[in-house]
Amino acid sequence: MILTVSMECIKMTTIEWLMMGAFIAGLGLAGWKVYAFLPSTPLEDDDTTTQSTLTLEKIMVECSQDGMKEEELYEKMHQHPEFDPNHFWRFNQNRLRHLIEGYRLKEPNFRL
Repeated sequence: MILTVSMECIKMTTIEWLMMGAFIAGLGLAGWKVYAFLPSTPLEDDDTTTQSTLTLEKIMVECSQDGMKEEELYEKMHQHPEFDPNHFWRFNQNRLRHLIEGYRLKEPNFRL
């Protein structure tokens, strides 16, 4: 027995209805899985928050000197007493470059 639904231009057989149902169920499952694994609370060691960025900018400004290279600034920032290696464990030279560029938008005269 083949179930056929007939609307003026739509004809779907039983297998097509089953495939449509499986697709919708899979789409719902995928949406639920994405929702379930997204973090709902802020992470303790999130170094991209406004407060963390301001702390890093403060450390960067205190450590920077004229003619200093990015690598030297990176090492000097790691040695700063306010730099928490457990909180800023993702901080690397690429993040430093982004921090410098973001700070230059606020303070155009900032140079290394």
